[in-house]
Amino acid sequence: MGNLEVKYGQAGERFAQEEVFVLAKNFLYYLAWEEDDWLDEILDRFPEINALVPTSKTFQLLQEQQRSDEVKRAVIVLNAAHQQEKCREFLQRLQADPVLSTYPLYIVGLRETEEQEWQQAFPQAKIIVITGFAVEFNYEQVLDQMEADLGGDA
Repeated sequence: MGNLEVKYGQAGERFAQEEVFVLAKNFLYYLAWEEDDWLDEILDRFPEINALVPTSKTFQLLQEQQRSDEVKRAVIVLNAAHQQEKCREFLQRLQADPVLSTYPLYIVGLRETEEQEWQQAFPQAKIIVITGFAVEFNYEQVLDQMEADLGGDA
């Protein structure tokens, strides 16, 4: 993904924009350094998401969209499998923001041995760890919870 903001539409078609503005009240943000199985599963469930790299520019975009009333409620899913130090920095900024810190936060992509450390650092987050094979994991249960946190309108 690099430093490119990527938007996925209805059928999962992908296109890049310098800035992504979405006229939605409830929205899901997927933040990751690389495309992965989580992105595929989320796209299968949610009709429109913003898939972004967790950078300072992305953080500013989230703040701007919230301040401009483009997004009233959001669920933030961060895949921390890669660039863990940068992910931590992003999450610390998120925690410090009075509004963005209230959005439901899911951290995915961690190994079982990392779960407790991340949960202690980010107690408000729901840490999702896949033990065993990804094809056997019940993504639907987690996606149901994300949908409920988003307000029920996937």
